[in-house]
Amino acid sequence: MEPIYSYAGNILRVDLSKGQLRTEREDPAMLRKYIGGSCLGAKVIYEEIPSGVEWSDPENRIIIAAGPLSGTRVKGSGTISVITKGALTNGAASTQANGFFGAFLKFTGFDGIIIQGRAEHLCYLYIHDGQAELRDAQHLAGKDSWEIQDLIKEELGYSSQAMSVFGIGPAGENMVRFAGVFGDYGHSASHNGPGAVMGSKKLKAIAVARGNGKVKVHDVKQLSALSNELFDITKTDHQYSMLYKWGTLHLFESAAHTGRIPYKNYTTNVCPMSEEQLKTFSKEYLRQNLKVIRPHPCWACQMHHCNLIQIPEGPLVGAEGEEPEYEGYTGLGSQLGIWDGMTATALSNEVDRLGMDCNETGWVLGMAMECYEKGLLTKQDTDGIELTWGNAAAVRAMMDKIAHREGVGNELAEGVMRAARAIGGEALQFGIHTIAGNTPIGHDHRGVWAYMFDICVATTGCYELHIGPRAKNIGLKEAYPNSPNTTATYVAQAKWVTLFFDSLGICRLPNREFPKLLVGMVNAATGWDFSVDEAIQVGLRAINLMRCFNLRHGFTTDKDAPSPRYGSVPVDGPFKGLNVAPVWNEMLDTYYEEMGWDSATGKPLPGTLSKLDLAYIIPELWPGQS
Repeated sequence: MEPIYSYAGNILRVDLSKGQLRTEREDPAMLRKYIGGSCLGAKVIYEEIPSGVEWSDPENRIIIAAGPLSGTRVKGSGTISVITKGALTNGAASTQANGFFGAFLKFTGFDGIIIQGRAEHLCYLYIHDGQAELRDAQHLAGKDSWEIQDLIKEELGYSSQAMSVFGIGPAGENMVRFAGVFGDYGHSASHNGPGAVMGSKKLKAIAVARGNGKVKVHDVKQLSALSNELFDITKTDHQYSMLYKWGTLHLFESAAHTGRIPYKNYTTNVCPMSEEQLKTFSKEYLRQNLKVIRPHPCWACQMHHCNLIQIPEGPLVGAEGEEPEYEGYTGLGSQLGIWDGMTATALSNEVDRLGMDCNETGWVLGMAMECYEKGLLTKQDTDGIELTWGNAAAVRAMMDKIAHREGVGNELAEGVMRAARAIGGEALQFGIHTIAGNTPIGHDHRGVWAYMFDICVATTGCYELHIGPRAKNIGLKEAYPNSPNTTATYVAQAKWVTLFFDSLGICRLPNREFPKLLVGMVNAATGWDFSVDEAIQVGLRAINLMRCFNLRHGFTTDKDAPSPRYGSVPVDGPFKGLNVAPVWNEMLDTYYEEMGWDSATGKPLPGTLSKLDLAYIIPELWPGQS
């Protein structure tokens, strides 16, 4: 068989119920149509998970997929997409993790893994030298997401850099609905509860050896030249150069007074911190005061934002972790009334070890703190924990209760939407989430309608627009000022980029959203004559597949909306009085029309599906039509 440039050409199938593993060859035509990553995963969940299968059922699938650029010299090309039926929405979940796993998976002969079934007891998957085996993991029960990496590598005889391990902490084992999959010391795929799905399958971890394999690309020089050109933009362009030097660490202080940082569960839009407190969240303060053990960049990356650190003070002094990104400082800092960057650093690393998404953890604890403040939760309900704003010890104790589903932690482990329902009363007005059940990333979106709208209509269980793409790079105008028509149109026209990106197997930080350069890299790697139009088709194909999947599993248009608090009117700050509610339905109508979806049901129209080469879906969605 002719080599498929830039692909391993194999998928690993794992049936945990039967203990069976097999290798499947991939069709080159299928690879070009679905590329890899998120789009390939969307295809699998749509075709293999029928209606009636819940997120915790053995017949749910977890797909871990690399892409055509994984394991090449493209910067940050160790990225994977994790696709499943998610625990928070019981709909499609597609979330990414950076690190080394995607590269190592390709080196050992696989482009992806499809996992189904449920093991009899806790196990882990070991992949090496083009083969795989299931191993007992009962001795790893209860171990955190960092401990399992060291223990598995020691058990199998690998050095730290010779193996990539991704797995679940106690939260995943206990099927906390916002548990993530964590690996490579500080990286996670955690939106919409993929760790809970792994826990339901009794799969503790997946370990992939580095091996001696290589990714064979079509034109090494051209791929390197295009990758360097794209990375030069990241290093030098004023929009991106701060990311090159600091990652997202610089965003907190710069955004503190713009109304875009969440403070105390959206109860204020004005920064309540003193300048001295805010300084502890500044990039300079954190870099100077956190003890950096060593830089820890991802595969082939030269960004300066992944550092292994040691906590220098506080209750977790001496603990090792990774320098958090922006969302760690909002979720475990400003959202909870914690005004100290060092404390937020420690809590961010603790939530990683427990194996929970930092965003949802922050949203659910913020809601619980507001309930405690207003008497809906009492000290008796919290087993004596004083869940007051800014109480870091209480946060740490409650995170542990959530991860182990103890006491009120069992209710909070269900996520914001379900926890609010369990508490009842006014708590239903406090929860920040979409009506589908997922939560936003760590921002106050009430003054940036495009991001709120995108998260509410997203098919992935989190977001599809990211914090970009930069409109001009893809030939669009920004969706500002906030207006219904420009917001909905922008979201519809821009979101293909992220889903295409997430199908390539590369990180978004060192590689920006320049379609011609991205497509050029795909062609240099594969030898194809792939076009920008095909790239748009891939992104839209993934979105429409997941939309159809969600419709099959009971989603209706009423889920395309924010909760009362998420869509509330800011009472102060730069966006005081701005109200999205009166124009929400108008935005939905515009969005559905732009996407080619039916205005009444939100279903992709037959013509839309045909244009995306998804006509085989039409009979299920539109009985009697073809």
